[in-house]
Amino acid sequence: MHPFAFLVAASLGVATHVFHFHEGEHHLHPQRYIQVVLLLFLSGAAYIKYLEPCIAITAAALFSVKLLSIYLSGIYLSLVIYRLFFNPLNKFPGHFLARLTAFHHVFQVAPKKDMYRKLYDSHQRLGNFVRTGPNDLSVADADVVRVAFAPQSVCTKAPWYSIELPAYSLHTTRSHTQHNKRRRIWSPAFSDKALRSYEQRVLKYNKILIDQLATFSGKPVDMSKWFSLWSFDVMGDLAFGRSFNMLNSADGHWAIKLLNEGQDMVGFAFPTWFTRLLWHTPGAQASYRRFMKFCAERIEERMAVQGKQLDPDITHYLIEDFNAQSKEEQKRALHSLHLDSRLIIVAGSDTTAATLTYMFYHIAAENGLLSRLRQEVEPAIGSDGTIEHKALQASTLLNGCINETLRLHPPVPSGLYRKTPPEGVYVGKEFIPGNTVIQAHLYSIGHSESHFVQADAFIPERFSSRPELIKHKDAFAPFSMGPYGCIGKALAYMEIRMLTAYLITEFDISFAPGEDGRDLLSKTVDHFTVSLGPLNLCFARRR
Repeated sequence: MHPFAFLVAASLGVATHVFHFHEGEHHLHPQRYIQVVLLLFLSGAAYIKYLEPCIAITAAALFSVKLLSIYLSGIYLSLVIYRLFFNPLNKFPGHFLARLTAFHHVFQVAPKKDMYRKLYDSHQRLGNFVRTGPNDLSVADADVVRVAFAPQSVCTKAPWYSIELPAYSLHTTRSHTQHNKRRRIWSPAFSDKALRSYEQRVLKYNKILIDQLATFSGKPVDMSKWFSLWSFDVMGDLAFGRSFNMLNSADGHWAIKLLNEGQDMVGFAFPTWFTRLLWHTPGAQASYRRFMKFCAERIEERMAVQGKQLDPDITHYLIEDFNAQSKEEQKRALHSLHLDSRLIIVAGSDTTAATLTYMFYHIAAENGLLSRLRQEVEPAIGSDGTIEHKALQASTLLNGCINETLRLHPPVPSGLYRKTPPEGVYVGKEFIPGNTVIQAHLYSIGHSESHFVQADAFIPERFSSRPELIKHKDAFAPFSMGPYGCIGKALAYMEIRMLTAYLITEFDISFAPGEDGRDLLSKTVDHFTVSLGPLNLCFARRR
């Protein structure tokens, strides 16, 4: 009986891989597979005991373990053979172990959480297409931007976005229908009228930051920290109607630490099924759960005063839609509203702070750039000393500096994930098989000589008077494009333009003694957005 039983178990294992795991997505309920394995063990032991009443229960359990081990070995043997010899992605370069397991990539990036740098090095050595896992491909060819993100794209959001199902945010929903419906609700918060109403509120925090920097009297100050404090206060006001008071306290809110710790899960680049497993493991991801609790509390505090505020903020429109739903619909929608709250906090603070920090690194590093920016911006200063955003919108050098910063230092440096359709797609002349997860590696795309002349140089004029320095227009898409493009793009530009204009006209700006930006560039952590390394600058008030 034993040899036949073992043969049947092995055959069933192979069949399970071929007819179940080989096709479709299986990442949503990894805990169920653990439950199935446990159930197979218990039922196997019970059945053996039923067939052989005289056998000891320990012997029955041991035999069940053997059968189960052979069954699982059949699954993994079939899986390994397919991945080693038959997977169509085997034509792409990459580490041999990437054929077998996504955890090879995890072990590469987890120690320093520097995925964007690791992938950049891989693309430099291996070319525009790099295998990072059994079904994963990092792409540094600019053609991937239009293929993956343009309105006519046939690609869909990758399984990575379903980590938190059944709840979803505007960012994480994979359904075109759900996304379009949700985006229509968000849109009024980012209209031209709404942006004009936000301008004076942003100005308030610009002035607080200026006053705080003035107290340092030209002494070194870590601008990675201060831009983060500023962006959190601005985001708190525009999103929830009140600041987090970080600038006045001159101290990082505990939520910033939780945000960075909670995002580490993304920085480790775990396979989606493993992340889902952690999600269902008690005690795992404690920091992330505390941060989510913080986000939920902020939106619920804001819900309590809906209709009582004079000036609508971003969440006004989300809450208005929520309140219009039935009680039953609200039960299902509340967690998604919490996730939208988190999206606002992360996207509205991390990305803007990162762009400002990197841009002021270049302002300090590039000879003459500060004075040229002042010459362009100073005519926009009103008689009362204020600067209106509409006077800055056509500032070619300022806009060029922002865009050049976004090109060299995209706020989501490792890019976004998409899944190819079953029939596959072409990126340039390269065919990518169906159901492949592709990662548009924005950092490598932005630093490629195939896409930009003097790709590593900071040349703002490439976005105005020297367009010939851009070889491939699709290579610049820091806010993505198409229906999934960043809805807050115009707000981000407004915030960055206004704060930059105020700071460069109020202060002389330079590197602190011993500072060269190396720590910023080498110690920044990639966890989808970035947690910045330090940048010490001196801000001396102009006389």
